[in-house]
Amino acid sequence: MLVLYILNKVNTAKQLEFNVGLPKNISLKGGQISFDLPLNTQNVSSGSVNVKSADFDVLSAGKFLGKALVLQPTTITPKGQTTLPVRVTISYFDLLSAAGSIVNLFKSGKIGLTLDGLVYAEGFQVPVKQSFEFDYKQIL
Repeated sequence: MLVLYILNKVNTAKQLEFNVGLPKNISLKGGQISFDLPLNTQNVSSGSVNVKSADFDVLSAGKFLGKALVLQPTTITPKGQTTLPVRVTISYFDLLSAAGSIVNLFKSGKIGLTLDGLVYAEGFQVPVKQSFEFDYKQIL
C-alpha cells in the first residue's frame, strides 16, 4: 500500500506543467535585482502534491544570472492551477558578466530567461527546466 502511495505521488509530481507570469515587486537594492515571479503550476492529475521548496538557477542565453527560490510550503491542488511564490535574485556582478549575451535581448524588446533546478515535493526531487520570454516594457 505504501509503495502505491509513493508511486502515485511521484507520478503526479512528474505530470505537473509549469509556466510563468510577469515579474512583480521589482527591487534594486544591495547590489542586486530581486523580484517575485509567479510560477503557475497546472496539476492534471487527481492527486495533490505538497511542495516543500524549490531551488532554481536563473539563466539567460545559457549564462548564469542568479537564483530563484520557493521558500514557502505550498499544496498544489488536484485538477487545477496553483501559483508558487518564487523570489528571484540576480546580482549586479552576474548581470554584468552575462551582459554581452543580454544586450541583444534588450534590443529586441524581450527578455528570455530559463529556470533550471529542482522542486522538492513529497520527499522527492522533481527536476524542472522552464524557459520563458517576456516583453520588458510590460513590467517597467
